[in-house]
Amino acid sequence: MIRFVLRIALVAAAVAYALPDVSGIKFHGDAVAALATSLVFNVVFLGLEWLLGVIVLGINIGTLGLGVIITSGLKFVASLLAPSAALYGTSQLLPKFIQVSHYYPNAIVAGLVLGGLLWVTVPQNKKR
Repeated sequence: MIRFVLRIALVAAAVAYALPDVSGIKFHGDAVAALATSLVFNVVFLGLEWLLGVIVLGINIGTLGLGVIITSGLKFVASLLAPSAALYGTSQLLPKFIQVSHYYPNAIVAGLVLGGLLWVTVPQNKKR
């Protein structure tokens, strides 16, 4: 729970301060708008991660495990592009707060910045 709150705060700070430096990304609002945008972004991102997992699982089961060769590369590329897709979706849901002019290259560059922040807050599996 603490990591999720930290993730919301980091993404809100990035939305308010770092993303407007990327060309084509405009944020209009205050701290509450940044927190709302961050919350919507995280919900959309988690939904995309879940959907990607279901698709990969279906491919792997359907090909009796041979699809792992294909899906491992696709999952890597999709994990790089998922934050940008979530950001673009968030901009479509909250156009008063955040605006993205084009998916390529503006949302992709901003998605890589957000992906780095999300990678920092991923829980680590500790072996005991």
